[in-house]
Amino acid sequence: MPVISHSTLPFHEVPRIKTRVLASEKEGAEETSIWEQWIEPNGHIPLHYHETEEVLIILEGDISLTLEGKTSQVTAPATVIVPVRQVHGLRPTGASPVHLLAIFPSAVPKIFSPDGSVRPLPWEDFEVSEKPP
Repeated sequence: MPVISHSTLPFHEVPRIKTRVLASEKEGAEETSIWEQWIEPNGHIPLHYHETEEVLIILEGDISLTLEGKTSQVTAPATVIVPVRQVHGLRPTGASPVHLLAIFPSAVPKIFSPDGSVRPLPWEDFEVSEKPP
């Protein structure tokens, strides 16, 4: 049974988001990934989808969530269940950063742009010119 102290895990920071991977294939998980993320008020997660379900647990902050072309406001604490292949993205709407967990039933989740092209993982995504959802 692996026990992982969060204090030993690295933070990955790119222009739009900061991520710490709590569980994945690298940490010994076979079927699950958990990403802890922080998004500053000027950051965002661009529109994308996954080949698996995603559960977002909004721990702190307010977001504008776009899911399949519909936008709604979500205030923490809240859980959002994103179905398989549903295009989604989010951005903070308040003056405070957003803190969330992204949970996937895959040790190696992939991210796809709405056009089907593969996107980089959050800690490898240095693109800053994209428009927020």
